[in-house]
Amino acid sequence: MWDSAEILIEFDLVEEDEAIVLITTPAGVIEIAGAVSVAGRVLYLDGVHIQGLHPGAVGRAGLNAIGRKLLEEADVDKIVIQGGVRTTGCNKGRRPRPFRFPND
Repeated sequence: MWDSAEILIEFDLVEEDEAIVLITTPAGVIEIAGAVSVAGRVLYLDGVHIQGLHPGAVGRAGLNAIGRKLLEEADVDKIVIQGGVRTTGCNKGRRPRPFRFPND
C-alpha cells in the first residue's frame, strides 16, 4: 500500500489531554479528535471521532500503513483506539468496540 514517507501525521494539542490528529495520506486527509494518553509503551486514543474521507476510502491496507506510521511517530509498541458514543448511523447512542493495532 503506502510507504511511511507518503503519510504525514500532525498532533495538535487542544487542551491538556485532548488532541486533534491530522493524517494526510495519498487518498486525502483524515481528522481524528479525542483524548490522548500514553501508558508504558501503549498510545491510547479515547472518545475518538473521525472525519474526512468517505467510508472505505483507505481500506484495511491503508489503515495498517497509518497504524505503522503512528507507532513510529509516537514511539510506542501498541495503539488502542476507543471511539466516542455514536451520534448518528448504525448503533446510535453506543460506543464501538476498541480498535487495537497491532491486533493481539
